[in-house]
Amino acid sequence: MSLRPIALLVTSLVLSFGSGCAVVKVKERAFGEVAVERNLDALSSGRLSTAAATALGSAGLDPEQCAREPEPCIAQLRPLAPVEDWLATAAELQLLRMNTAPAPVVQAAESAGPAKRAQPSRTAGPSQRAEPTPQAGPDVDADLRTRAAIETARYAYAYLFLSPRTPEQRVFEARQERVLRFYNRALDVVAQAAFQASRGQIGATPLQVGGLELSIALHGYEATELTQQPEALLASDTLGFDNLRAVYRRDGFGTALVAVFPRRSRSDPDAADTPYRDTRYLPVTATLRFDGDGGLDAVLASRVARMDVYNPYRIDSETIAGRKVPLAANYSAAYGIWLARSELARLSLSSLLRPKQARAFKPRIYLNQPYDPDKRVIVLVHGLASSPEAWVNLANELLGDETLRKHYQLWQVFYPTNLSILANRAAIDAALTQTFAHYDPEGDDVAGRDAVLVGHSMGGVISRLLVSDSGERVLDATLQAFDPAAAQRLRKEPLVRELTVFKAMPQFERAVFLASPHRGAVVTDGWPLRMVRKLIRLPFDVLRETAELAQRNEVNQDELQKIGFRKGRPPTGPDDLSPNSLFMRSTENLPIEAGLPYHTIVGQRDPKLPLLQSSDGAVPYRSAHLDGAVSEKVIPSGHSVQETPQAILELRRILRIDMAEYAKRAQR
Repeated sequence: MSLRPIALLVTSLVLSFGSGCAVVKVKERAFGEVAVERNLDALSSGRLSTAAATALGSAGLDPEQCAREPEPCIAQLRPLAPVEDWLATAAELQLLRMNTAPAPVVQAAESAGPAKRAQPSRTAGPSQRAEPTPQAGPDVDADLRTRAAIETARYAYAYLFLSPRTPEQRVFEARQERVLRFYNRALDVVAQAAFQASRGQIGATPLQVGGLELSIALHGYEATELTQQPEALLASDTLGFDNLRAVYRRDGFGTALVAVFPRRSRSDPDAADTPYRDTRYLPVTATLRFDGDGGLDAVLASRVARMDVYNPYRIDSETIAGRKVPLAANYSAAYGIWLARSELARLSLSSLLRPKQARAFKPRIYLNQPYDPDKRVIVLVHGLASSPEAWVNLANELLGDETLRKHYQLWQVFYPTNLSILANRAAIDAALTQTFAHYDPEGDDVAGRDAVLVGHSMGGVISRLLVSDSGERVLDATLQAFDPAAAQRLRKEPLVRELTVFKAMPQFERAVFLASPHRGAVVTDGWPLRMVRKLIRLPFDVLRETAELAQRNEVNQDELQKIGFRKGRPPTGPDDLSPNSLFMRSTENLPIEAGLPYHTIVGQRDPKLPLLQSSDGAVPYRSAHLDGAVSEKVIPSGHSVQETPQAILELRRILRIDMAEYAKRAQR
């Protein structure tokens, strides 16, 4: 018998009896591909993670069927899998169910985030803006999405704090980080449901939410900070921001949210008379804890829970289930939403160029967080044709710096740059004085003294005057153009003295000037800027007040022209920035208050030029330089030097020095 038939027979037998045996093959894959696959889960991809699918498959359960009907699978999996596997898989299955359930209408509308605007009421008059009111949402107690979110958070909470191993023992495991994300995301939905159940009423508790009796507790907020009811609640981590270089957040337990409060009503008399503006966008951190003193089963069965709401500027950790854990926070979202909705740039340009302005708007002081009596204040003053938007990345990076955030709070000045620099100096001085007095009437807060003043461009010039003592030098220089009799009359005018005689504000102990034309900006005398200066409009009330002053003191047009008036119109802010202006001649040598440390940050557009011959494209180095500065940093940059990473790093360095010196003074 030949060997060929025997070989065929053996091959046939092998194929017949071995057909049920799997053959493992090795295939090399790119590390990035593997890493991506490991990070896929119900939150990132809309399908179960490999770990969850493996746990279900090992118990003989179909992952796809379990994703459609999670409850039976969760019950069947419990006796067949280790506790941690079961709890993590149960949380992920419930998260899938949450994601596939329809979102309530109100929650879906809020997903528009910063682009959302309150629409005027059809019955509102042309000068009124209808204030949005919390709308009754769906039945959040019966809502399927809310119930799934609660179950996701419940299983995730049990995994994190009630499973056999502690969080510290799992600190390097990817699954723990994944389950924490499930908890935080589910909490976004629960918090939105609680907001709808309360109709936005602070202190409304307990609430019926998704089958839970939910109580709400606030931590780190003063009663004076929550005088209004919020109109919306936004999930911070679902928002993206253009033109914001970084989003500063802290990873941790809980979800970061932004509570949006209504605008001041235009009919509110305080809205126009008070310069200070509390933030309308309040960052909050929320956690959800389930009652159950009897351990795991008690927590899984509990129908009672508590939502804790924290001020992330004051509280960064909490004791939960007997261990101290860091709380999540987002320090950029509230700031980004404010800038996106504020329309400050439009208002700034309109005040500069819009004709027929009845009156100038008064400077406003915007607080970027609730007033904290124990944190010192950094005041930011923007430049010409600008607004607080000029500080977008600088302010964001200061808010994102943990060390600085613990010691400082930000106030931003917004003022009309069409007015003269002396007029703006007086108005900003008054606005800041009123703001400090409002928040610190007794004058004993840390925040009420030793503040840091930071000004850019024209704002830097104004800032230098805020920390200078003029004596009567500016007044004398102004009156030189008038005949002695008129000069004597004008010297007694309250308005003239208010503008030209001033002292350094006592609240400031340090100043930083960025690209500031202390001796003028040459570019303002070029023909394009001269044309623009002619287009700048002044409010009627300023023109009327000036005309009445001139008439009352019998001042003629020739004398007015000598001090910068053109056809009866007083100088504007851009006029004052000319090196040849009376303002520059009378103020360029005013000394800064003795003993007050100050710093300069200068842009150099062409680093190849000798420093003394260079400029930032608008301000010459010779104009930005100040003798006696503690430090001077020259940065390759155009005029918007405040937006460069190098300038922001320099300011952070200065503030750290300021912190150290303040601490030394406090110990004496």
